[in-house]
Amino acid sequence: MEQRKNLKGAGAAFLGSGVAFLAASLLAEQPAFIGVACAFLALGVVYLGKARQGR
Repeated sequence: MEQRKNLKGAGAAFLGSGVAFLAASLLAEQPAFIGVACAFLALGVVYLGKARQGR
C-alpha cells in the first residue's frame, strides 16, 4: 500500500518537472529542453498509471 502512494507522489513530481521544463524551454527559446520535458511528462504518466493500477 505504501509503495503505491510513493508511485503517485513520484508521478506527480515528474509531471510537475515536465511542465517546468516545458515552460523553461518556451521562455528561454531553447528547443533542447522540449525533449527533456517530454521524457519527464511520459515518466509522470507511467508512474501515475502504475499507482492507479493497484487500486
